[in-house]
Amino acid sequence: MQAKDVMHRGVISVLIDTTVEEIAKLMIEHDISGVPVVNDLGTVLGVVSEVDLMRKHIKPESPSLWQLFIWEMKDDGEIEEHRDNLRRFLAKTAGEIMTSPAVTVDEQDDIESVGRLIFDRRIKRVFVTRNGYLSGVISRSAFVKLLIQAP
Repeated sequence: MQAKDVMHRGVISVLIDTTVEEIAKLMIEHDISGVPVVNDLGTVLGVVSEVDLMRKHIKPESPSLWQLFIWEMKDDGEIEEHRDNLRRFLAKTAGEIMTSPAVTVDEQDDIESVGRLIFDRRIKRVFVTRNGYLSGVISRSAFVKLLIQAP
């Protein structure tokens, strides 16, 4: 069985300049937990999930001067994480808040490897592409449905 056999084809997507508020409304209206961000051609650029939108409302703690000094000395990525959290908090558009790159698979990929990817990465969905362009989505719930359809 391939990804194209399991994927949901009616994918709601947004463009890079779609506002965060529009994205939230779409997610509520369609009862979905994430949307792919695509360019005009349909290439997947990233994803905006519920977690991304939650980060928009949770103001990052301001680091102390001591923390900044330690972060610069250690160079272990903590300062970049703070910058990323601040960027998401201030985000106004999909391009500013999205997680990139989004996890994608090809329509021809074996469904078992797709399931392993979702499981190993602990993500809710993968976007399916055909020739590099968005064609569907496979969520964790698709695997639950497969269980009841299996002989």
